[in-house]
Amino acid sequence: MSQKETVRYAAVQDIMIIPHGPKAYPAHWHNAAEFILALTDGCAYRVQNTEITLNTGDLLLIWPRQLHETVDVTEDGVFFIQFSDRLIENNLDLTIAMRMLARNNRISREEEPELAGRLETLMTTIRETYDEKDPFSETRCKVLIYQMILLVADHAFQTKKRQWEEKSLTDEAWERVRESCAYIESHYAENIRQADVAAAVGLSVFYFSRLFRKYMQTSFPQYVAHVRVRAAAGLLGRTSLPVTECAWQAGFQSITAFNKSFLDTMGLSPRDYRKMYQNIREES
Repeated sequence: MSQKETVRYAAVQDIMIIPHGPKAYPAHWHNAAEFILALTDGCAYRVQNTEITLNTGDLLLIWPRQLHETVDVTEDGVFFIQFSDRLIENNLDLTIAMRMLARNNRISREEEPELAGRLETLMTTIRETYDEKDPFSETRCKVLIYQMILLVADHAFQTKKRQWEEKSLTDEAWERVRESCAYIESHYAENIRQADVAAAVGLSVFYFSRLFRKYMQTSFPQYVAHVRVRAAAGLLGRTSLPVTECAWQAGFQSITAFNKSFLDTMGLSPRDYRKMYQNIREES
């Protein structure tokens, strides 16, 4: 039976350092993000039903509210950092990028040696800083975590940009799409229409629809539904509100649409999602 893990932060608010993980741990989720560094070969995990094996120097990036499971890890085989989703979701640019970031779970030392090496160095520095008797260790740790997130975000974005260039897509057009994503993030709880967003960024509905799909690899309605599901999942995890109320607050106008979108995105119904975990809120 899967469960919700309660992440309890220590003196450094919003950050937890775990020097070694369990040999196995059932499928679970938490609002926190979790970055795992493999210290030995053959560390086996499952993220959103995808099997991932880490070797020495590889990293596993678990983003907020992603289902994951520790399948088999040797003793002292990993160390990991958990940090509050607030560090991501208090920044609009990172919130917009979450759909892209959530597809980046494994950083391979063999395939991306420079990126993996820099991330490992930052994780080691965070661990050292966390244990110091420095009056500003909390802020220093958060700055280092932001550096890690930005390294991953830049890597993901540059990869995406190369794909855009192959399709003759431009930075100017991307800026319009980025503005539309910012508009959606600010208004997803409202009954927004594609025409509203197109008008907000100064484009015709037809051109905006084509542009949005090219850059985001999904349709406008599907993207809005994804944003709303993410918001609803947060409410399901942080509050005891009825499922229907979580749906309304996230902007869904129909429970049927909500259930379908949630199932498509999360792999299970919202009621099952909540039932599968302990009814314990994550500490602030």
